[in-house]
Amino acid sequence: MSTRLNLVELDIMKEIITIGIAKAADSLSFFINEKVILKLSDIKINIEHNSPLSRKYPSAKNYLLKTEIKGEIKGESYLLFNENESKKIAEKNFPKDAKINSSKKKLMTEAFLLEIDNIMTANVVTQFSNIFQKKIYGDVPSLFMLKGNEINKFLSENHNNELNVIYFNARFNTKSFEINPEFIFMMDDVFFENVKSVVSMEKKLELFEKSNKHNS
Repeated sequence: MSTRLNLVELDIMKEIITIGIAKAADSLSFFINEKVILKLSDIKINIEHNSPLSRKYPSAKNYLLKTEIKGEIKGESYLLFNENESKKIAEKNFPKDAKINSSKKKLMTEAFLLEIDNIMTANVVTQFSNIFQKKIYGDVPSLFMLKGNEINKFLSENHNNELNVIYFNARFNTKSFEINPEFIFMMDDVFFENVKSVVSMEKKLELFEKSNKHNS
């Protein structure tokens, strides 16, 4: 089965992902008590080979979160924040005027990022589930702290070779900061079969349009 999508199919896939990330942006607003404006860009499918490679400029310390996608459609998701982005998110959640030592800050930062990843991945996977009418869910995420030169080695050694790579970048803007996390989704062939089916099956296309209106 070919994972190549025509322009209409690619637009459908982008729209499904955009709806899910838009809902994730709303959830992020709740975490940081600020309105979050989303700009999603640069969605690409790797059709040359199935090994994911980060295209994000890394920092000395990076937070990579991995979630296994289970159910009738299988896959993996990776969410990458650099050190500066992680610090910005965490600082919005630290109690004001509280003295927090570095060890506790580290634990709190990791907890915030795990919860954010859980919500973001769940929002995208929920869109897949609703549109494709399949039972799909994200497992408990795992967090890995990596140096910049370790990221691609980790990705190449820890993914399922049978999955296909989808990259997309999101820009989250608030009144006080901007973050640009990198998302990498690894999806099986069943996912692409369902994207193609959305275009060809009138009932599913209607569901997609209703979901899009509901979340706009």
